[in-house]
Amino acid sequence: MLLFAFCIKKSYMYNKIFLFVSLYFLLIACSSEEAPKDKNQDSTAVLQKQKPIADLKSADAPNLRDFLNTNDNFSLFASYLNTTLSDMLGGEESYTIFVPTNKALEGLGEAKMTKFLQQGAKFVKGHIVKGKFDIAKLKQSQEISTLNGNKIKVTVEGDNINIGKAKIVAADINAKNGVIQAIDGILE
Repeated sequence: MLLFAFCIKKSYMYNKIFLFVSLYFLLIACSSEEAPKDKNQDSTAVLQKQKPIADLKSADAPNLRDFLNTNDNFSLFASYLNTTLSDMLGGEESYTIFVPTNKALEGLGEAKMTKFLQQGAKFVKGHIVKGKFDIAKLKQSQEISTLNGNKIKVTVEGDNINIGKAKIVAADINAKNGVIQAIDGILE
């Protein structure tokens, strides 16, 4: 009889352990946490899925500086901003920024990225135009002048708009003080 009671008690203990382990794995499988981001994820696809900033009331929309500093697709470009440019993009004046996506900058390789980092403000100013240039206005432009004095050719080929050699991959990302046009390359 004692052996029978011991076997029942042991069986009951195994059932509890099995139940606990099953619940643990069930909770892990059903957790609402996001999976880690794929480092090779196409930033263009992510940009196109984002809720447009234009849907926000203008008082709620971030300024250009805040948008760049909080968007994972533009973090590399944002890292090139110095204090002066950061203050400028956080101000009231309107600008258009042709922002290379992280994927575009990573595609340059480490040597070129380091070269542009050393150029600092000059590199960033080569991607900024004074005023708001949405797609409609860009389609009417043949050339734009960046803050560093470069003149960049604008070409329209069907639905594609190229700024220099870079194609706009996500258009008219509106901020409180301007617009961002995401591009698949850099402006030289």
